[in-house]
Amino acid sequence: MRFVVQGLTSLSIAGFFFVACGGGDEGGTAGTGGSGAVASGGANTGGGSATGGASGSTSGGAAGSSGSSSGGAGNSGGGGAAGSAGDAGIPDVSFPYDPPDAGPDDACAAVTASATMPPVDIIWIIDQSCSMGTEIAQVKANVNGNFATIIQNSGLDYRVIMFANSAYPTVSRQVCVLPPLGAATCGQNNPPKFYQVNRSIESNDSLSLFMNTTYWNQIKANLRPTAAKAFIEVTDDQSSPTTAAQFDAFLLTGAGAGYFGTAAKRNYVFHSIVGVDKPYLPTQPKTSVKCSTAVNTGPQYQDLSILTGGLRHPVCDTNYSAVFNNIASSIVKQVACELLTPSQSDGGVIDWSKVQVQYTPGGTGTPTTFPQVPNAGACTGNGFYYDNPGNPTKVTLCPTSCTTVSADGKAKVDLLLGCLGS
Repeated sequence: MRFVVQGLTSLSIAGFFFVACGGGDEGGTAGTGGSGAVASGGANTGGGSATGGASGSTSGGAAGSSGSSSGGAGNSGGGGAAGSAGDAGIPDVSFPYDPPDAGPDDACAAVTASATMPPVDIIWIIDQSCSMGTEIAQVKANVNGNFATIIQNSGLDYRVIMFANSAYPTVSRQVCVLPPLGAATCGQNNPPKFYQVNRSIESNDSLSLFMNTTYWNQIKANLRPTAAKAFIEVTDDQSSPTTAAQFDAFLLTGAGAGYFGTAAKRNYVFHSIVGVDKPYLPTQPKTSVKCSTAVNTGPQYQDLSILTGGLRHPVCDTNYSAVFNNIASSIVKQVACELLTPSQSDGGVIDWSKVQVQYTPGGTGTPTTFPQVPNAGACTGNGFYYDNPGNPTKVTLCPTSCTTVSADGKAKVDLLLGCLGS
């Protein structure tokens, strides 16, 4: 599957219930949000310039590799063709400049940008308080099965960070992820796909502990700044004292700045497996109806899910396979439905009004062209829209197109760049 993305939680339980369950580790205090510099992807290093034609020669120089190339130094040497862009920390889309014979009003089908898939970092936060033994067993039974299988089969460049203690004093509440996702030794890292930050999480301290400088620094060390982020919070209680607004501010402008996007464009989605009575979509309001075995409905986690477009599922479910399927599929769709646009300077001037998206089923089938629409509100079927029509940096597929593409594990998605001018 060839795509591009941007774009993804936390945990807790009530003080009363915490006391009833017996003593546990005290949550650390929230770290003071420093003003983290926004990280940027590494710059691409272009290849060497192409050699121009010999003196008096009528032929141009050879194309440069991974960079722009210039014509030869000969008296009449031609210009070298533009090389393709190299890889960088920020996923990009490159295209060869080969002006076609299409008319001025046609999309230039010969000039395409093949979309590439960016990375996604998936952060699990697991409540390990005394009421969570059954739920933790469900997590361990499914994280290596339904969840990991869907993520792996999607072709995503993914990384899992598990924030929970593999050596919790009560064995039934230890969060130990074994191969193929985890390491052969419980609680150890299995790079480059799996990292564990070992800290006991109690009823309502997960967000506070995540923000604590000691644990945030460990988590940050395994995050990729430009990757989309997906949180998955598993708890039967609420967050206290940290609110959704405080946690969001920590990610966007506090110590997490540069990793999770901005208020205008968050680069994270927060999924909640909490004490709600049934599954809820991001567009549905927060509920106060609790499922049977939960202590609380997790209102702070619900707020984060609604804010970021995340799913909410009942922690009381006795089989998490469907829950994990839904969340894994949502993460894949999140990544598969956004395409980065190429730079104007890569070979000519792009007429953004003529750009189209071409989807090839299975990578080899008959291509389908998705038309442009002005914005998300204009999506009534297949189509796509820009983040900024005047100077777009990203293409987002309309929901119908997104569903089709994300369900096709071998999909090929290209941008037909419109006619380029020099």
